[in-house]
Amino acid sequence: MSPDDVIEMFRKHAGEIPLEAPGPMLADVIQELAGLLADSRGRLPKETFEALTRIGGVLYREGESQFLARTDVDAVMKTSNRE
Repeated sequence: MSPDDVIEMFRKHAGEIPLEAPGPMLADVIQELAGLLADSRGRLPKETFEALTRIGGVLYREGESQFLARTDVDAVMKTSNRE
């Protein structure tokens, strides 16, 4: 299997995600990845584990960014509703 084959699998799964669900789904995926890594810590080569935790870090940052953006928009909307 090549990286392109895996990217195609990512595309397939991405196409199945409802557009309104990315925020909660991202949190679920981060939690799932964390569980898989916790369970496989001693069985994965160190380099693989570190690569997967780096990927998890990117996902986490994206989720945090989305959360902060939603929080900012919510604050702006509450302020504009008062005026």
